[in-house]
Amino acid sequence: MPFNIPEGKGTWKLTKHSDNYPEIMAKMGIPPQVQQVMKDAEVTMETTVSGKKLTNKRTILGRTTENTIILGEECEETDPNGTKRKVTCTLDGDTLVFVYPNHDGKGLEVRQTLRWEGDNTMRMEYKIGDLEGSAEMQKI
Repeated sequence: MPFNIPEGKGTWKLTKHSDNYPEIMAKMGIPPQVQQVMKDAEVTMETTVSGKKLTNKRTILGRTTENTIILGEECEETDPNGTKRKVTCTLDGDTLVFVYPNHDGKGLEVRQTLRWEGDNTMRMEYKIGDLEGSAEMQKI
């Protein structure tokens, strides 16, 4: 079944993560004090789709960002801290794949995949350099 992007609407909460999740977050440049807050943070996502254009409005820790990407094209995305990064997003069957070729400005490639596991669960898998890990979010 293809990835159903509109299922991303709603409020999500991180409920599980791999044991090396703090190491993954650190490698992505997230400070330790923010990691603990993010672990328990609610994430509000609103997603709209128009053809190959995907607009995602997220509120995390009181900060709202809105990004529009075009599937299959390199685009620019801004994170909640205002950092801009290049990203290419593609659909691969039942998986939405995001590739950040230079996440840290020093050549670190980050690959994030999203896959639905049931109506209210989203599984995220990360590959950051030589690290691999996962997280799971529940719709609440």
